Amino acid sequence: MNPSITFGTVRLIRSTLLILLLCAAGESSAAQLNTGQWDEVVGKDIRNSQGVLLGYVKDTAVDLEHGRYVGMLVSFGGFAGFGEKTVIVPPGALWDDGTPRTLFLNMDEKTFRNAPTFELSKEVGPPQTAKVAEVFRYFGQVPFFATLGGKATLNGVALEPLGYIRKGSTILFLPVENLLGVSLGYVAGLRDLNRVTGKLKGVVIRPYGSVIREQMKIVPPQALRYNLKHNALRLNDQLQGFKDIPSFNMYRNGRFVEENPTIPGVPPPPLSHGEAPKDKAITLKITNLIVEDSTLSVFGKNTEVATNNGKVTLRGREVSAPNRARLLSYATAAAGAGNVTDQIEIRPMSEAEKAIDR
Repeated sequence: MNPSITFGTVRLIRSTLLILLLCAAGESSAAQLNTGQWDEVVGKDIRNSQGVLLGYVKDTAVDLEHGRYVGMLVSFGGFAGFGEKTVIVPPGALWDDGTPRTLFLNMDEKTFRNAPTFELSKEVGPPQTAKVAEVFRYFGQVPFFATLGGKATLNGVALEPLGYIRKGSTILFLPVENLLGVSLGYVAGLRDLNRVTGKLKGVVIRPYGSVIREQMKIVPPQALRYNLKHNALRLNDQLQGFKDIPSFNMYRNGRFVEENPTIPGVPPPPLSHGEAPKDKAITLKITNLIVEDSTLSVFGKNTEVATNNGKVTLRGREVSAPNRARLLSYATAAAGAGNVTDQIEIRPMSEAEKAIDR
């Protein structure tokens, strides 16, 4: 046997193995970052009603600004990450019977593999509304967003358009700053997916300089907006306000324990949102009215709206009494007089805030 050929062959094999190991390590790191409540669906198997393995959740498609999971990126086939194919499954099409690390889809293997899909770039995926709607309908799901030439309302409530869609893995580590441009931290995870509604309840932020796990913060996704270049997120909060958000303990299994919300000086926990269709319809109607009002400040646009048992709570900040009055009028029109709780603070914008407001 020619020694030079043997050496070259061995070197090729070693290089190939090294590449495979690095790829596998990359996949493991991503999965570890997305386990538990970092992103509780990544890594789970997808099986049909007969128990046939269809694939596994490799990543997610997220409309972060609207707090929505658009779909689960379910991969199948290939070897060690090479040659895989991916199908995007709306979260509402999946169900959980309690089997560990497994979700179920009522679809045969051939129909699943022929599902339409849409492309997501590494950075920012275009909305591709029509294509996303096609995927939803293929899996028997009603789109929760407005489509060109489609229905403008759902259950009598106006539908909002899709925002920017990104892979969940590319949202991790995005820097977060406040409205003054002060760096606060970076995205460390996504938390609490409701697979029925497709809603994401929280974004985990790790403050810069944090060296212990107990300093994690969780904010509602609606409080975040991409900057103009879509390479960072802006939080509707002041630096001190961010520091005052209750911290969470993060353990190795990815689960969190809330800090005692009754500590003096600490803001209350996120508002309670009702799951009844009527509550959801009221919240969506108010949110749409707020989005359409171009006279509101950036603070007013990010007002937290929660409806529970027909009762609405508005919490946030506005820069003037007339602006606050408009917000309250939207809530009253949707929920009726006497059903609105006002937690909106009036605080005019500082000169620094005016300079950066865009």
